[in-house]
Amino acid sequence: MPTIETVLGPIDDAALGFTLSHEHVLVAMGEDNHHYPWLFDWERTRANTVRELSEAKAGGVDTIIDLTTPDLGRDVEFVRDVASDSGVNIVAATGIWRDVPRSFWERGIDRIADIFVREIETGIGETGIKAGVIKVANDAEGVTPQAERVLRGAARALKRTGCPISTHQWAPTIVGARQVEIFVDEGAPTDRICIGHSADTTDVAYLESLLETGVYLSMDRYPGAEGRPDWRERNATVKALVDRGWAHRLMLGHDYAPAPISARHRGDVAATEPTRYLFLSTVALPALRDDGVNAETIDLMMREVPRRFLTGG
Repeated sequence: MPTIETVLGPIDDAALGFTLSHEHVLVAMGEDNHHYPWLFDWERTRANTVRELSEAKAGGVDTIIDLTTPDLGRDVEFVRDVASDSGVNIVAATGIWRDVPRSFWERGIDRIADIFVREIETGIGETGIKAGVIKVANDAEGVTPQAERVLRGAARALKRTGCPISTHQWAPTIVGARQVEIFVDEGAPTDRICIGHSADTTDVAYLESLLETGVYLSMDRYPGAEGRPDWRERNATVKALVDRGWAHRLMLGHDYAPAPISARHRGDVAATEPTRYLFLSTVALPALRDDGVNAETIDLMMREVPRRFLTGG
C-alpha cells in the first residue's frame, strides 16, 4: 500500500481522508519566528493553533498539505507538536516561496535539487521529518531568473524522488502557464504537478489549457479577498470545470494559517469564531452541492484527488 510522508511519519494513503490542498500552520514573514522569537507569545500561539486544528479535525478535516517553506518561517517541529495534539495529518514541504535566498541565485540547479532531495529523503534539518511535497512560487512579477532556477531544481528533485510539486501562481496573468513550460522543458511528469491559487481567476479557458497539459489545479484561497474572486465566483469556476469533466484533476483549499500571537497581545485568544480551515466544509461545499455538484464528485476532489497527487497512484 502506498504511503504518504507527514510530520508524524509515513501513513497509509487510505488514512489521508478529507484533505485541504493548500494551507499553512505557521507563517512568519521574514522568518521573524526564528530571528526574533521574543516578538511572539509561543504558548498562546501553540494553544490557538491546536484549537483551530482540533476544530478542523472535529469538522471532518483529516489532512492538511502545509506549503510553508523556509522563507515563510517554516518550523516543522512546531508543526509536528500541534499535529500530535490535534490529530490532523500534516504534510510538510520542501522548496522555496517568492523570497528566493541570495545563496540560490548562483547555486547550480542540480545543487538546488540536492537540497530538496535531502529534505525529502533524509529529513528537514536534524529533525528527521521528511517533506512530502515540493513548493515553488511565482507571483505578479512572473518567473524571474532567480525563481526559474528554483523551478528547475524542483523539477529535477521530482524526477529523482517522485515527490510532487505544488505551486503558487498569479493566475490573473497566467503565470502558471510559464511554470508548466519550465517543468515540461525539464522533463518533469506533469501528472505529479499541481498549479496552485488557480481559483484566483475566473478564466475557465486558461485553467482548462493548464489541465490539458496533465497537471492538477488547486482551487484555493477560499473565501477570497478584496480585488479577487469571492467564494461564490470561485465555486462557479470549480463547477464550470467539473461540468467540463475535470473533477479528477481538481483539489480545494483555503491558503490559510492561524496568525502567530504577538508578545504584546493582552487578553485571551478569541475562540468564538470557527476556524477558517472549515470554510469549505461549512459554506462553499454545501453551496456546490446545492448548485448540482453531487457528493461523489465532492468526495473525489477532497479525498481521492489529493491521494493521487501525493502518491502518484
